[in-house]
Amino acid sequence: MKKLLTALAVITTLTTATITAKVIGSVNGYSITEKEANKLLKVLTNGKVKYSQLNKKDKKEIVKRLAMDKLVIKTAYRKLTKKERDFVIANAWMSKKTRGVKVSTSEAKKAYNANKKLFVKKGKTVPFSKVKNVIIMQLKQKKVVDRMMKRAKIIVK
Repeated sequence: MKKLLTALAVITTLTTATITAKVIGSVNGYSITEKEANKLLKVLTNGKVKYSQLNKKDKKEIVKRLAMDKLVIKTAYRKLTKKERDFVIANAWMSKKTRGVKVSTSEAKKAYNANKKLFVKKGKTVPFSKVKNVIIMQLKQKKVVDRMMKRAKIIVK
């Protein structure tokens, strides 16, 4: 009896979850939900418009956009190796983490001067102005990694 009641509870929960995620379209068997549409519209309209407020033509465009995104994601996931997926995820995470990191021009200039030999092309030193943005990005990444390594508990056996 307990197993039957537990099974009913699980089925009810899953059914309720499916009902609340209203499907507004599909692409190659993948469902597209109103919740996904509202997330996209929140970004596109700064939260001013919901899917339910759109006319039929605009709803179709949103579903098409979500279908395209879903196809690209699903195809990429299938076609990329695990190593490639890990690389993409790591780069996306690093990009997200470096957005809030500040690096001044003077910090970048100091790093440039300390490593000028790395900025030589065809026997000439590349000017700071040409590599400034690359150096700033590298310093931001270094700050993120340094913070992470400070908190890491590394055990060598």
